[in-house]
Amino acid sequence: MKKALKIFLNVILFLYPVIVFVLLVLLELPVRVLSLCVIALAAALFLSFSAKNKEKALDWKPLATSLLFLIAGLLCFFTNERVFLKLYSPAINLILLVFFGSTLFYGPNIIFRFATLADKSIKGSLKEERVESYCRKVTYAWCIFFILNGTAAALTVFAETLFGLAPEEADKVWSLYNGGISYILMGILFAVEFIVRKFVDKKNG
Repeated sequence: MKKALKIFLNVILFLYPVIVFVLLVLLELPVRVLSLCVIALAAALFLSFSAKNKEKALDWKPLATSLLFLIAGLLCFFTNERVFLKLYSPAINLILLVFFGSTLFYGPNIIFRFATLADKSIKGSLKEERVESYCRKVTYAWCIFFILNGTAAALTVFAETLFGLAPEEADKVWSLYNGGISYILMGILFAVEFIVRKFVDKKNG
């Protein structure tokens, strides 16, 4: 049951921009009602993803996500401004940028950590230094992606003011980018990195 709930909540997070667009624009749900839904989502996320064994440390990722939704929901409720519901996307990109970027200065870099978790033979092997160097470049690539993607996400948040769009049109732009285009770009980066990695592995074979 807990696993099914976590999967459901992950789907909600993945489709968050689309869900907000449907509830806010198509179903015309009042902003304050939607803000209460976001606050409830924050509570559900925290309870579901952070309810771990007491002996384990609290995972910062669900805590950060829950806090973002809670702040957005509260600000939206008290101001009755929909813009706070949209700030989640650029905020997530900023958090990921800080997280990935910090590992470049306080190593090992995050991609190398993922690599050594997937292949424990890397540590202490002759190829460790080469793999670490490649993973550092990939980490840089993801940091650049988060900067560009976060900037684009922020522009869509304020599309109404910046581009003179009607509120409904601005919501469509925000939902289309953050609920679709952003994920497509992320998938392309994953695919390109996978192809490059296979080529590098073959070359160093």
